[in-house]
Amino acid sequence: MSLLQRGLPVIGILYLAYLALQPPPLRWIGLVCLAVLTPFVLGWLLGRLAGIGPWAPE
Repeated sequence: MSLLQRGLPVIGILYLAYLALQPPPLRWIGLVCLAVLTPFVLGWLLGRLAGIGPWAPE
């Protein structure tokens, strides 16, 4: 897996956080997207860092 593929979730979350810091309506788009993706991000982090779940490295 390339460095870009491994870092894409982090880059996406940082971009959504950037949107959440902008004036409305971009703020609302960023916040809604972050609210939807937060459970997936937590699962991805648990997989990558703790080796738990479907995102755990093999």
